[in-house]
Parts: sequence; C-alpha cells; structure tokens
Amino acid sequence: MVYKTEKIADFELGLLYRNRAFQRVLGPGVHRFARGRGKIEVIKLDLRAMSVKDPELAALYLTHRQVVEAHFAVANMGDGELGLVTVDGKLAGLVAPRSVAFYGKRLREVTIEILDAANDYVLPERLVAPLVRLGVRELVAVAEVVSDHVGLLYVDGVLTKQLTPGRYAFVKALRRIDVVTFDLRLQSLEVTGQEVLTKDRIGLRANVTAVYRVADPVKAVALTADLKDFLYKELQFALRQVIGTRTLEEVLGDKLGINAAVADLLLPKLGDAGLEVPSVGVKDIILPGDVRELMNRVIEAEKTAQANVIKRREETAATRSLLNTAKLMEDNPILLRLKELEALEKVSEKVGNVIVGNGMDGVLDDLVRDPTALEPDRRSLLQ
Repeated sequence: MVYKTEKIADFELGLLYRNRAFQRVLGPGVHRFARGRGKIEVIKLDLRAMSVKDPELAALYLTHRQVVEAHFAVANMGDGELGLVTVDGKLAGLVAPRSVAFYGKRLREVTIEILDAANDYVLPERLVAPLVRLGVRELVAVAEVVSDHVGLLYVDGVLTKQLTPGRYAFVKALRRIDVVTFDLRLQSLEVTGQEVLTKDRIGLRANVTAVYRVADPVKAVALTADLKDFLYKELQFALRQVIGTRTLEEVLGDKLGINAAVADLLLPKLGDAGLEVPSVGVKDIILPGDVRELMNRVIEAEKTAQANVIKRREETAATRSLLNTAKLMEDNPILLRLKELEALEKVSEKVGNVIVGNGMDGVLDDLVRDPTALEPDRRSLLQ
C-alpha cells in the first residue's frame, strides 16, 4: 500500500482533509496516510503569527466550530462589538465589529475582551498608551489635549463634551469622532498696514494690536469657524470706524482715546464670541510722505516761534534786572562803590602791575578811560 507522509512543525497545526471532507487536526510530528482510501490533503497553519488568517480555517469554523474553538481563541464580534485581544498579558490587536479573528492557543496565552462599542465609545484610560503603540487608526481615534488647552469632542458631527488636558481613545469603527483643541493662553494678533481716511479726508496707515484669549470655546465654535479671521475683521472695522470719525489732529493728539474707543467697540462683540481681550491699541500711525513733510514744517515753525518767545522773555527779564540794579546804585552810592571795586578786582587779575598816581579814583578813571596807564606789556589784555 502506498502512503503519503506529512511533517508538522512545532509551530504548526495541520488540518487533514480526505476527499475534501475534514477528518481531524494534526499536531506536530510525522504523519502517514494511506493513499488508497481517497485524496489526502493537509493544510498547515502557522501559529507564530498573532492572528491566523486562512480561508480554510474560517470555513472550518462554520462547519466544525467546536473543533476550531478547541485549538484557537475565536473573536467573533457582533454589529456593535469591539474585541480587545491580549496575548501573554499585552494588548496585541483589535477586532472590528462584524468580523471574526482566530488566535492560536498552543504557543501563547490569549484572552479576548468584548466592548459594547455601540453604547460606550470612550475606551478606558489604561488602553490609551497600548493603542498608540499599535497604531490602529482605522478602528480607534486617539486624541491628546496638552496643558493650557481644552478639547471639544464631536460625535457624528454633534458637540458632546469638553475634554481637559490628557490623552483619550475613542472607538470610531461605528461613528465619526472629531476633537478640536483650543489654546487657553494669551495670544496676540496684529492688523498691519490699514489704509484709513480721517474725518478731514487725510489718508494714513495704522497698525493695531490685540491681546486675547479663548474664554468659552463652546461659544467660540458656535459663532465662527475661524476665530483669528473673525478677530482680524472686527479689529479692522473698529479701527476704521474710530479713525474715520476724527480729524488728523485728533488722531495724532489723542492716541489713548483712540485705544479706548476701539476697545469699546470690540469688547461686546468678542465677549459674545467667547473671547477675552485684556488689551487692544493702535501700535503705529504712519503718515504719507507729503503730509509728514508738511507736519514737520509746521512743528518746526511752532518750535521756532516758541524759542523766540522764550528768548524775548529772557532778554526782557535780563533788562529788567539791569534796570533794577541801576536804580539801586543810583539810590545807594556805597553799592555803586562796591561794584566799582569788584570791577577793579576782575581787571587786576589780568595785569601784572598797576601804578597808582591819583588815588583810588584815579586808578578807576585810568583803567576805564585810559588803558595806557597799565604796563606796556599788559595793555593788550584790556583791549
């Protein structure tokens, strides 16, 4: 009699078919089969893989379920179920709803946990890190909300709840999951190079800056799809409205008033949008070249006029002081004499010798009226 020999490795499992009918499961070793009894076929299954994917095994599960379950851990998921497969104490994979997966029992310890994904789409926190490592993005959505942020969870397009900082995992096999995060810290936005006409029809460019933060994310997403664009437009409109109702002189002379007016226009609208604006103000006001040149000439004329007024005021004060001194000397001869002696002292510091011929009165007369009374080599000091 002719025999057929099949060798099954330690990591394999054999399925014996005779005349296309399943006979039994073959374990590791050498097996001999007589050929005369019909066509022999052995299908070898490799148990080293985490899950055994073979159409013959799936077909055998339909006809011989008990045989398959004796050698494999079977994850047979219903419409709203998600399977968590743990191999040797480690999360090894997920089984999608309405699917079947087979895991060999002989080489590993396999457990299967079934989750009710139809009613509970939030996965336990203990599974987040293993799911991140597995990267099963087609079945699970993993979201991370960092510090100083808040997350908004949307399920099938409906806002469900807010998420505090942390990592989350959601079953998306049965529904659409979206997480939108918002930064709760202070941020700044600049609107630059805005061409604006003043009330007196003078064009200028202005830059305005706002410091803002998201205070109520739910209000923010309910009102607008793009917060920065919304804030940019509102800043732009408020700036144009405030400057457009003021003359150039008022714009240049009352910057703080402009800042307050812009804030008064913005704060009610931004509050309705869930935003807080601690500060807002005009950063720069840039005049056109011809207007700037004209303003410089006006300022120069004003400063020149102010300087002339100050100069005349000082000259008047000096003249008045001299007049007062002269009146005092006229009324007090002793004071006049002291002034003469003071003048003599100052002159004497610049000469070497002074010849006294006619007394103190003669010295004074000679010094004032005839400088030649001094030594010849010192005359130049008095000229």
